[in-house]
Amino acid sequence: MDSTKTAASEPKKFGTFGGVFVPNVLTILGVIMFLRTGWVVGQAGLKDALTILLVANAITLLTSLSLSSIATNIEVKGGGAYFLISRNLGLEIGGSVGIPLFLAQAVSVAFYIIGFAESLQYLMPNLPVKLVTLGTLMVLFAVAWKGADLAIKAQYFILGALGLALLSFFLGWSPAEGWADRVQPAYETGLNFWLVFAIFFPAVTGIMSGVSMSGDLQNPSKSVPRGTLLAVVVCFVIYGTQMVWLSIHATREELITNSLVMERIAVVGPLIFVGLWAATLSSALASLLAAPRTLQALARDRIVPFGLGQGHGTGNEPRVAMLVTVGLAGACLMAGRLDVIAPVITMFFLTTYGTVNLVAGLSGLAANPSYRPTFRVHWLPCLVGAGGCLFVMFLLNAVATVVAVAGIIGLYTLLKRRQYQTAWGDERSGIWFALARFGLLKLAASRQHVRNWRPVILVLVGNPSNRQALVGLANRLESRRGLLFLSQIITGDWAKMVGRQAAIQRQLQEFIRENRLSAVGKTVMADSFEQGVSTLLQVAGVGALEPNTVLIGWSEDALREREFTGAVRRILELERNLLIFAEAELPQRELEPVIDVWWRAKHNGSFMLTLAHLWQEGAVGREYRLRVRRIVASAEGRDEMEQAMQEMVRKTRFEAEIDIVVDSGPPLAVIARESENSALCFVGVSLDAPTDEAVNPVAGLKPLVAALKGEVVLAKSWLDLHAHEN
Repeated sequence: MDSTKTAASEPKKFGTFGGVFVPNVLTILGVIMFLRTGWVVGQAGLKDALTILLVANAITLLTSLSLSSIATNIEVKGGGAYFLISRNLGLEIGGSVGIPLFLAQAVSVAFYIIGFAESLQYLMPNLPVKLVTLGTLMVLFAVAWKGADLAIKAQYFILGALGLALLSFFLGWSPAEGWADRVQPAYETGLNFWLVFAIFFPAVTGIMSGVSMSGDLQNPSKSVPRGTLLAVVVCFVIYGTQMVWLSIHATREELITNSLVMERIAVVGPLIFVGLWAATLSSALASLLAAPRTLQALARDRIVPFGLGQGHGTGNEPRVAMLVTVGLAGACLMAGRLDVIAPVITMFFLTTYGTVNLVAGLSGLAANPSYRPTFRVHWLPCLVGAGGCLFVMFLLNAVATVVAVAGIIGLYTLLKRRQYQTAWGDERSGIWFALARFGLLKLAASRQHVRNWRPVILVLVGNPSNRQALVGLANRLESRRGLLFLSQIITGDWAKMVGRQAAIQRQLQEFIRENRLSAVGKTVMADSFEQGVSTLLQVAGVGALEPNTVLIGWSEDALREREFTGAVRRILELERNLLIFAEAELPQRELEPVIDVWWRAKHNGSFMLTLAHLWQEGAVGREYRLRVRRIVASAEGRDEMEQAMQEMVRKTRFEAEIDIVVDSGPPLAVIARESENSALCFVGVSLDAPTDEAVNPVAGLKPLVAALKGEVVLAKSWLDLHAHEN
């Protein structure tokens, strides 16, 4: 194969200087350096101005460190900041930040071009601004259309012009009297340190220009950290030196009133205009290169229509995305007034910076074994950088911050509903693991008390699609205050079961996800159903998150009666709270909207009352009364019992009616008669683990379950949940 042809067919890749350093420098050294730095020094004095620079640059430096850490942990491809965020926090978060980032980059093209046109108006006041801005956009579009290679070469000429302007400025020497006075601040009415800081801060942004070209770099993992950090340091020195030079050569009044004071100080004044034009045009060109690449990456991840991601030529140039970007920028230029949306666009940039810091901080904190960046940064500075970005956002514009955050949350919600399936692992599972580990260890070390009881329910569900009523009850009892373990037990030949287990587990997890349950799926293999229950009770959960309650469906199937009896026996032997559920025979609308709790034992009563309250809170579309009922054999004891039950309800703070039923007949028969049409009936049962395996501990409850038309929950508890109330 001809090596010359092979080399020619490969896309041109750029190094650290041309691909990262130059784009970053040209974006950072922008309009504010030429038109606003003098004003900042005039208001804040040299001392506060340097402090503003130091604080602003610290936030940028922290973001650069975070960016460098992430970029050296994964193979960086096209898409810049979007790619880094999506591959670490998932497509939903990446897309919710990436779409606003693209819009910010696209509209920034118009901002910088308008800045260029306004600078021309200093020389030509009657200039037709809209014609100039559209013409400038077309020229920049032609340069960018030829590809990143031509754009990078054009940036070298722009960098040269910017360098000549700065050289001319620093060679100027015309000191003004009263330098010592200009060291101290002299804020005008209505201004203070933080307001001036907010105006200056956008000057030090722009560090994403280099990473936006990540897909065109020879070695992104090396070029991104080196080029970005070098650009931050160099620009910090330039801004600091400029502030000192301005304070020496201009009076405070001139600094505040003359936006182009640099032209007066420079040896060759017109070169300042050249530098200003270079700064605005370079920033516009950098944004025009970055925005299409962000949109292309979004399209290839199916966040936006896939057609927008088409690439052309050996360099995979995003020309379709380029046309969209130019169209959006052109529409903004025709609109003319961008003052209303300008703060929101700035917020989106800062949101991106803050998210990058958050990604690096959380990744370091989670400490996934796969997180091994060659450029290591401790998680604390990264999180400080995230907080700094949020702080600056509120300084710049609190309303715009709220709008930006609301927009991102809305996009996240929309993308979350699409339920993306990605082929890569992100940091979210590591973050959740770290949080779960921390919480579990703290929970295990804490003092367990009945007052802090929560429903952690093991649901023996089988195929959940066929047991919707059982799952629905479990979900309402858990009520997002505890945790469910939806469990399936596979019995039969081991060799055949092994091949089925993974598929059944996946189906179980899919069911949990589709129904949005606060649940964990667990599929176990066992020789028998009884053995499977025993296994689950001993291995399900971790530490204090082990199941404290078992929910099982009522079964009258003669073929499974022995298995059902054995499972109940194991649950009782291991002293777990037991709930046996029987589905309603009639629809809920035909039943009386009442929840009956039949109080037959102290432990069972408090347990059932708590579960009934949780079920009642979860009811949607219909109100259900909670009724605590108790049977007494004769009328003589009725008043005393009612008073005791009223006191109990008062202490437990449940809103429940008290109903004392006077009847000397068999208790189960009384319950069957009184609650026949109640929507839900909790019945406390006194069950013991029988020593004789042939004995069915729940056989005597069959007539009761058959008589009740609503849902039935038979409950056996081992603890008094309201002992702390007494």
